[in-house]
Amino acid sequence: MILRKIFVTISLSIAFFTFSALAQKGVEDGSKYGKGQDSIRALENLSMYQQYYKQKAYNEAVKAWRIVFFEAPRASNNMYIHGVVLYKTLINSTKDVALRNAYVDTIMMIYDQRIKYQGNAAEILTRKAVDLRDLNKDRYLEAYDFLVEAINIDRNQVPGFGINAFMQISLTRFLKEEINQDQMVSNFATSMDIMEHKLKMATNEKDRESEKQILDNVQLIFSNSGAATCETLVPVLKRKYDENPDDVETINAVLNLLKTVKCEDTELYAKVAEKLHSIEPSANSAFKLGAYFIAKKDFDKAIPYYEQAITLETNDSLKAGYYSDLALIMMAAKKNPVEVRRIANLALSLNPNDGRSFIVIGRLYASYNSTISDDEFEKTTAYWAAVDKFMQAKRVDPNLADEANGLISTYSAYFPTQETAFFNDLTDGQEWTVPGWIGETTRVRVRK
Repeated sequence: MILRKIFVTISLSIAFFTFSALAQKGVEDGSKYGKGQDSIRALENLSMYQQYYKQKAYNEAVKAWRIVFFEAPRASNNMYIHGVVLYKTLINSTKDVALRNAYVDTIMMIYDQRIKYQGNAAEILTRKAVDLRDLNKDRYLEAYDFLVEAINIDRNQVPGFGINAFMQISLTRFLKEEINQDQMVSNFATSMDIMEHKLKMATNEKDRESEKQILDNVQLIFSNSGAATCETLVPVLKRKYDENPDDVETINAVLNLLKTVKCEDTELYAKVAEKLHSIEPSANSAFKLGAYFIAKKDFDKAIPYYEQAITLETNDSLKAGYYSDLALIMMAAKKNPVEVRRIANLALSLNPNDGRSFIVIGRLYASYNSTISDDEFEKTTAYWAAVDKFMQAKRVDPNLADEANGLISTYSAYFPTQETAFFNDLTDGQEWTVPGWIGETTRVRVRK
């Protein structure tokens, strides 16, 4: 009898320890769900939270989700994604600052655990940083540090939206004088390298367009930051160009940024523009070389490149712009006013709303009025035609209104007096054809 009791006791003990060994959480044994009763508990709560989540019953989902999160951290990748969504919903459902901050900390913990059990640290750290910046603007310094860490781990795995955030926070820090100009330039150079790599690796047009938009925004942030000067920018872009001097995309990126920051008069701009024109002569490459010589105020050298741009360009809108630029350059170079007007009119034939070309023609009339006649009175009538053009300019392009109004005010002061008009047998409002090469029909106006 005693032996039988001992046998039963031993058997129960073995059964108890066997069951205990089989009941183990996934967080303890490294499996997805654990073992024994604990695996059943994990699977039940996984299924439960997923059903609540689908029904958007987020408060109920959180309870079951927490059990899976703490007990079976390898159970599901979606569990981490869903957890962030759940706690963002909780944040939006309360105005309690302390509670909101606690929920933000929980989201940070979710990201930390996801990295621990799933790896891919650079991408997940980026998501953690962007969420922290968006959920609590005051913690931008922590977000910045997470992004720096992500870039240091594997820069090419940092998503483009993270690089955009990195530059935005860098700008904030620079404006607050928390980082200096050198660091801002360094952050920009790093961001450019990463985004250009992503652009080259994009496998479809949608991804390529997305990466290009982010790259453009990175450049825009930097060019408007105040840190972007020719002195700081040229060394960065020279290194970029020297690393890949035959790549057309790199060349165009360098030229566009130099142009944005108004560094067209630098030797680097000339060197890169000439390389582009030699590799792939186009209207755009000719235009960029012309821009260099304009920046140097060497208009005679700029003119042939603009003429090449016009010849090579097939898009009428762009060609109109080149014609308009050329007319302005030729006027600055004091070329024959008849030829300059011809070029300006070609711009207007392609773009009737080109206010700049109207202003160029008006300036020509006013500046070369002495060439239309030997009669002093007739010379003054050129100002009527000039003012007509200035009025047309602001009518087609309201952005030019201030400039046009200034010119109208200036040259209206040169209109003939009432007495002079009367002496020449003319009355206010009468039709008049300006003599000489101008040949414009206008109307008589007297000085007020």
